[in-house]
Amino acid sequence: MADTMELKICRELLDPKFDGYKLSLDKLPLYKSPLDNAIEVVDLSDDQYSYHHAKIYGVHNHLFLDLWSEQSVYFINTNWAVIRSTSMGMALDTGRKVLQIPDAANQKLTPKRLNLVLQFISQQMAVISDGAGKFHLIDTGNREDDSNNWKIIFSKDLLNNGEPFLLVDTVVHTEDETHCVECLCVHVEEATEELKDKYRTPNLTMLEWITLNSVDRKSWSVERTRQLIGSKPYDYAALDHTGSSIIISAAAEYKFVSDSSKPVQEDTEQVLLNRQNDAPEYTWHQGSEEICAMFTVPEGVKKGDIYMTLKSEYIDIGIKNGKALLKGQLHRRVDVDASTWTISGQRIELTLCKTDLEAWPVIVQGDERGEMTVDEGLISQIHERLSHLTSDQLNPAAEMTEGQPYNAQQLEDCDAFPEDSSLLHRINGNTHRTVSKTNLGSHQWLFNARLSRDQPPVLCLRHDVDGLLWQPENVVKEQITPWKHVSTFNAFGYVQASKQQRKYSICPPGSSYVAVCDCIRHVYIYRQPAPITSPVRNRKTGRQVNSVAKQQVISLESVDNILGIQATDEKLFVITKSVVCVVNVNTPS
Repeated sequence: MADTMELKICRELLDPKFDGYKLSLDKLPLYKSPLDNAIEVVDLSDDQYSYHHAKIYGVHNHLFLDLWSEQSVYFINTNWAVIRSTSMGMALDTGRKVLQIPDAANQKLTPKRLNLVLQFISQQMAVISDGAGKFHLIDTGNREDDSNNWKIIFSKDLLNNGEPFLLVDTVVHTEDETHCVECLCVHVEEATEELKDKYRTPNLTMLEWITLNSVDRKSWSVERTRQLIGSKPYDYAALDHTGSSIIISAAAEYKFVSDSSKPVQEDTEQVLLNRQNDAPEYTWHQGSEEICAMFTVPEGVKKGDIYMTLKSEYIDIGIKNGKALLKGQLHRRVDVDASTWTISGQRIELTLCKTDLEAWPVIVQGDERGEMTVDEGLISQIHERLSHLTSDQLNPAAEMTEGQPYNAQQLEDCDAFPEDSSLLHRINGNTHRTVSKTNLGSHQWLFNARLSRDQPPVLCLRHDVDGLLWQPENVVKEQITPWKHVSTFNAFGYVQASKQQRKYSICPPGSSYVAVCDCIRHVYIYRQPAPITSPVRNRKTGRQVNSVAKQQVISLESVDNILGIQATDEKLFVITKSVVCVVNVNTPS
């Protein structure tokens, strides 16, 4: 049984007296560099239409940051060349080619291919997935040395039959002098008929966990493959840096379905869940005076084929020389003479008259094969009694209503709860068991960001109106929450909801600001409150203000779609199809 953990908020990181963001007209230094070749962008095909496809593949960040060298960003152009662009001082270079991804012409012909992904996993290693099924492990050497050229040391189709995938996360670690690279990949599959019945969805999100091993860091091989399945797309998926667990936030729990090293056993919780999802053998409803049960019988069954023995506290009804439809001790006494049954086609309707007005939880004691439904007649009666409380108007007769708690028109986007309640859970890669989980309830997911090289990415969740950053821990300790509250962006729930054209949200490792990027042209920066030299007073409340949180707007003066953004504590990098830009966010103009 997984431990259920709560999100423990650090009250010291909250500001209940936050006054809001003050618009600053100070211009930030912005430098541009045109691209020799446009960046490679793969749009969703007509076949990739589901919510799973849109959520997992729809918004892709085409700009890649190296946390070991935050002065440089990388992108991949239409020739499949990896280009590095470096910001030094007051300039941004035009970019230098560091690697040519092989077999571009053939790989581009792969049906339903996805976008390319570049990730840096150590000071001298990186990985690339080409979106067409191929994975490359790269020795970059010292990336600070401009004379170094990158070398591919391992290439392979990681999934069966060269299935295209998107690289989600990669970590490197060492176990007993064996070097391991753990790769987390994702792809969306159309569900088989069996899986459609089980998960009640036509498409499934598949997470593939691939482990590469090496003794000398030169010769690599696939050591282990694991697969997880989810009926809902995820908001967050990452590996811890010990390589032992996977952390997922989604509207449905993910489960291991295969492991090349050991068989996956279905746990007790899943067995119970599957039983709950089984179709009921009959349905029934009840009123104050009677019980009505409906059974479906095979085609060709006639009235003479049905038998029934009914006593005041016992029933046995079924098909002669066949199975019993309902048999056993009744929950309460019934009036035998007033009870009856009828058959019409393949449907049998059984009516039992109660001797008291008590509600029954089941018809036969211990029989849970049936599903209780609500009587349509009872629904109509309830609706009639409550009709004076309902209206097709948002606020009917507002002038006649006193003490109205709120007007629905006053609600804002960030006041609405998510349709699905998300679950944040950690699954052990060896035991296949969920070791800890937290029900996020109404805490809406806002964005993910990487603050540290040695820890999984953080996820930003809405708590009331604020955005709180939660850092998953690498090692789970008993009685200690595995999710740590590390920073707060005040009122960011309202901020993000107000940006109707939002495409990306991101923050730097130091969490000194958060940036919201529109689809075209604009980037909005929201800074943490900073002390001011001359305290002022709030004109409404009279309270002395000692710090101010600034909002700044950056205009790229471009009509091209923004295709990527990366943030460091000093700089903000943005890329469109034809230009890369850098903004010195902490340098005065």
